[in-house]
Amino acid sequence: MAEQTGPQPPPHSPAPVAVSLGSGCLPWTVLAVLIALVSGLLLILGRGGGEPGNGHPNGGKQQAYVDEIDEARQQLFKGELVRTSTKSLHLVAGGDPVPYRAQILGSWRSDGAGETHSPTSAGAQIGVKLHCSGAQVRCTPLSSERQSVISKKDTATWLWEVSAEKAGTVTLSVTVTAYYEDTDTVLFEQPPATAHVEVAARPGDRFAWVNQAWRWISGAITSLGGLAVSVTAVITLAVLVARRTPRAPDPEPGNDSTDADTNSPS
Repeated sequence: MAEQTGPQPPPHSPAPVAVSLGSGCLPWTVLAVLIALVSGLLLILGRGGGEPGNGHPNGGKQQAYVDEIDEARQQLFKGELVRTSTKSLHLVAGGDPVPYRAQILGSWRSDGAGETHSPTSAGAQIGVKLHCSGAQVRCTPLSSERQSVISKKDTATWLWEVSAEKAGTVTLSVTVTAYYEDTDTVLFEQPPATAHVEVAARPGDRFAWVNQAWRWISGAITSLGGLAVSVTAVITLAVLVARRTPRAPDPEPGNDSTDADTNSPS
């Protein structure tokens, strides 16, 4: 027979202790994961703050764009603007168009007669516009608006045809603009160079208003016909009658008594 022993205590099992320890550490682990996620999200948002349009101009692509524009402006150098002088621009009302020219030179090296010279900026793609204002004046461009003047040896030319339909004073304004590469971003824009030009009348139109007035008077006389002649005759007759009618002299004081004394028998 097997020897019976007394009741033995149950063997010690560490499992419940481990389970309890694991369940107690679980909230701390979840909290650490949440903190890591929030920190990563904040880091990502902080790095994205330099994108254009988010209110942080000193980071990311915005800063790179600013640096490019600043570098392009520093590459500009002093050039020369040459344009047709107003003294040599003879405009006649209704006459043939007159050519107008503007040039951008990379350096100051021309001194031609009949031209106006002024400093400007070069070293980029340059746009030149001619603005005309006045009584029926028109400026027709004959060249591209934007041309490149990159080095000091480059030269670009712009041409227009200027015409006017009426005599008077017109205004011509030349505007020079430097662009960033082939975009519409303006690096530099020079204030307009403005000049006033007198438009002469045609040689046969100097006394046009006199001819027009005479034609109006002649037409009025012709349309009135006999009425005008009759009115003239009546006025002439009235003047003649007024001249021929004698005027009675005014009596002087005391003439009545004098005449009576003279005619008396004594």
